[in-house]
Amino acid sequence: MSPEWKYKIALDTPDWYSVECWCLLNLGKFDKTWYKLGIDPLEYVIDGRTRTTWFFKEERDAVLFSLRWS
Repeated sequence: MSPEWKYKIALDTPDWYSVECWCLLNLGKFDKTWYKLGIDPLEYVIDGRTRTTWFFKEERDAVLFSLRWS
């Protein structure tokens, strides 16, 4: 990721779509204030992990996200 995406949070939730909708409503547009890397298909096949990685430009957005989803 580029240096502008300073804040990174990994999340283990199978309902990443709800998280994405929350980000759109509360933080703004995808790839403007927040960015998401989806699940690794191989991890999912091997052990069922649904880890997504979320990046934020602003600390306040990362804190709000963390308070809501962590």
